Amino acid sequence: METGLCLTRINRVAVAALTATSFAVSLLTASTVALGAEPADTLYRGGTILTMNDAQPRAEALAVKDGRILAVGTESEIQPYIGAQTQVRELNGQALIPGFVDAHGHVAAVGLQALAANLLPPPDGDGNSIEALQSVLRQYASEYEARINRVNAIIGFGYDDSQLKEQRHPTRQELDAVRDDIPVYIVHQSGHLAVANTKALEVAGITDQTEEMPGGVIRREAGTQVPNGVLEETPHFVALQKVLGNLDADGAKEMIRAGSKLVTTYGYTTAQEGRATTGQVRSMQALAASDEGFDIDIVAYPDILVDRSFIAEQVSREYRNRVRVGGAKLTIDGSPQGFTAWRDRPYYAPPSQLRRDYVGYPAASPDQVFEAVNWAFANDIQLLTHSNGEAATDLLLAAIGTAAAEHGNDDRRAVLIHGQFLREDQVDAIKRLKLFPSLFPMHTFYWGDWHRERTVGPELADNISPTGWVLDRGMRFSTHHDAPVAFPDSMRVLDATVTRRSRSGDIIGPAHRVDVMTALKAMTLWPAWQHFEENDKGSLEPGKLADLVVLSADPTAVDPETLDQLTVVMTIKEDQVIYQTDDQPSTSLLWPRHLGDSAPDGPYWRQQLHSDHRH
Repeated sequence: METGLCLTRINRVAVAALTATSFAVSLLTASTVALGAEPADTLYRGGTILTMNDAQPRAEALAVKDGRILAVGTESEIQPYIGAQTQVRELNGQALIPGFVDAHGHVAAVGLQALAANLLPPPDGDGNSIEALQSVLRQYASEYEARINRVNAIIGFGYDDSQLKEQRHPTRQELDAVRDDIPVYIVHQSGHLAVANTKALEVAGITDQTEEMPGGVIRREAGTQVPNGVLEETPHFVALQKVLGNLDADGAKEMIRAGSKLVTTYGYTTAQEGRATTGQVRSMQALAASDEGFDIDIVAYPDILVDRSFIAEQVSREYRNRVRVGGAKLTIDGSPQGFTAWRDRPYYAPPSQLRRDYVGYPAASPDQVFEAVNWAFANDIQLLTHSNGEAATDLLLAAIGTAAAEHGNDDRRAVLIHGQFLREDQVDAIKRLKLFPSLFPMHTFYWGDWHRERTVGPELADNISPTGWVLDRGMRFSTHHDAPVAFPDSMRVLDATVTRRSRSGDIIGPAHRVDVMTALKAMTLWPAWQHFEENDKGSLEPGKLADLVVLSADPTAVDPETLDQLTVVMTIKEDQVIYQTDDQPSTSLLWPRHLGDSAPDGPYWRQQLHSDHRH
């Protein structure tokens, strides 16, 4: 027996032994297959099966043939599909659900997590002070010299000023104290900001003579034009590309593969690259065509403001070697917790260097937004739009309304990504304009307290990621992890959507809590619809792909306050096991350890990746 699943073979002797409690050694002949029934390749039984199909929400057994679901039902209903070669996977009381569909994430950037020092705050890391960040970076530098030499830089990911003891960003001088001879570049957990040491600023070409870049800010030392190291939005993305300039094509491919491997450990059978570059897509396509290929499907959405001709040439509803371009991505503003989201009113308690009337700023101009949305509608290309602040969403809704009036709006499935600071009237407009909301309730855990105390205040904080408003209007929604903003932790997404517990234990918006089955649909069936893949994915129904996840327990039967303690036991893509809890890492780019054994493949690493990423 491995990881709670007993793999057995059926042979001709013990049809009578097929009971609800014992199936592991049952055998029978192909002659017992009912007339007209096709023998299954695999049978799953012996635990809870949650189908996400309202017509048959629960089942006792599931049969699979040629990578697709053959039948779902009671054990007696599935028994006719048992043949001499049928393999049984005994669930042993655990839960079987559809594979998770990534509604919004960045699978290539998840690979950056695997390359970088882990600066996340608790419970995902130790980054709770600037001194702690420096310590993690120094230890990382001492343990991963070859990796650092490969890119000639020390990269850190996941620091969060809202969780640091100092309640501020580090400075370039504080990163110089780690190393001043090579670039040290640390990316904020939101992914929208970063801090560069002096050498990294030099490599990026950012000096006191550098003018501000549209859609971003270069923060300066008080009373001067000298950069203090903090880069917001556009200058951050420009600098990161230059700092990573030494990463060769093979390194870029390894990052993507590392990201795809990591998300499978959380049960994702379909991943997304939610703001792809042309180079990333070509790397994905090259990897997909290689002998190793990908274990999961990856759908990419290149930036609509960068390469529209590439999007138009590549967009497809069909996967080729498990990769496809699903449409385009537009980004209107930035990070709510980083104060770069574009609001319709001042922030509640912004950082001291900002004026009290500060509302954030757009990352794209109104002309760019209207033109991009119109182009997507005119060319029938699905558009995913990042919009967090109220002003950004107002602009998006105006652009969608204009384009829909000109080009029609039948089944376009344009997607709003995040929508953290939505007003209730905007939710009405989202429904009217047939915009699909992909919300981010995991924010309630990571930044609910911060939103309550700093960004929007206690009253509006309750309505971040307003799933309740959406459900009240009879709408569907998806939820996402936005990794590498956080780990692509499916159980953290589930837990936050149901409980909306913050780090402090506060409930952020009780009216927006949802039941477990609704939360699961928002991770399976509804994001499959979002991706135009509802005929193949998202629920356990005959004819659909056998994309499956085995959880350690039935999420509908445990205390909702313990949902984050569930684990993914097995991830199955088209009936092939692609991850189980005792697997060893299959990529050289591993999530960096900041504790434990000095060897990269030591037991601490295995425990963290394959047992419990969260604690």
